Amino acid sequence: MSDSQPAPHGPSTAPGAPVPTQDGGNGKGGPGGRSGLSGRTIAVVVGALVVVCLLVGGYFVLGPGGAPEYKLTTPKTVAGEYQRDGKGEKGDGEAFDNKKVPGMTSGADVSAEYKAGATKKLQLGGAYGSVENPEKAVDWVFEQTGKSLKTETGAKAEGSLKKFSPSGFDGDVLKCQEYKISSMSLVMCSWSDSSTVGTVSSMILTSDGTKTKPVDLKSTAELTAKVRKDALVEAG
Repeated sequence: MSDSQPAPHGPSTAPGAPVPTQDGGNGKGGPGGRSGLSGRTIAVVVGALVVVCLLVGGYFVLGPGGAPEYKLTTPKTVAGEYQRDGKGEKGDGEAFDNKKVPGMTSGADVSAEYKAGATKKLQLGGAYGSVENPEKAVDWVFEQTGKSLKTETGAKAEGSLKKFSPSGFDGDVLKCQEYKISSMSLVMCSWSDSSTVGTVSSMILTSDGTKTKPVDLKSTAELTAKVRKDALVEAG
């Protein structure tokens, strides 16, 4: 790991650890503050984005296997407008639960938080190595993430898991699912190919920051394709 990379994930960032408490929010009270039901729910929804990222990291474990054709990075800017918030993280998988994506051997996992302005938030997470069955890997990630999100944040899947083939996407499979926490919504999309499995979870707040805007699975799939393109580099 280079000096520019932070230390690998430690026990304090195990799956589920960073979920904001129900007393979260910005700590402000009274009129105009974001405490109360909406503020607490926003805190949990934002935390859910982080949870998705860490959960996905926990599904990848190190092992032997062929060298990957591509690897994932956490560039400063993705999809043209999203700026990385802080440093991207690169882990070796050893600090996470002993779960494994079926048919995948991972060399490393990455994660990063992004934002565009004050209302658009995005989490990128994934791993690279060798993937035998990309579609099976994506379906398994959604199955496990759905269960864990419900346990950690109370989020429930809304509608059905849908498959997309957005313009410019050259991976093997890309699927998206909406999740709801109270009246708030977020979308998670996951892709896979022979070398990578990754997720992009996204939410857009209203201008006053008290709720989320309606989600659009198709546009989030298109966003995911752009993020993947920016994060994917040839393995040297």
